[in-house]
Amino acid sequence: MIKNKKYDCVQMKWDIQKTINQEYAHLSDEEAHRIQYERIKKNPNLGSYIKKLHILKKRKLDFI
Repeated sequence: MIKNKKYDCVQMKWDIQKTINQEYAHLSDEEAHRIQYERIKKNPNLGSYIKKLHILKKRKLDFI
């Protein structure tokens, strides 16, 4: 039996994606990417991941 949900996850995802696309519509791809990257770095959950990723990439390049 399927329950009736109070929200639609797929619709919510589409709405969020539409909002994000509108937010960056006036920017070049490079500028939008830079802003998104800066936001990720400042994010308490994702920022530490980015720092670790940079460390791993640097180590890999040092071995080459």
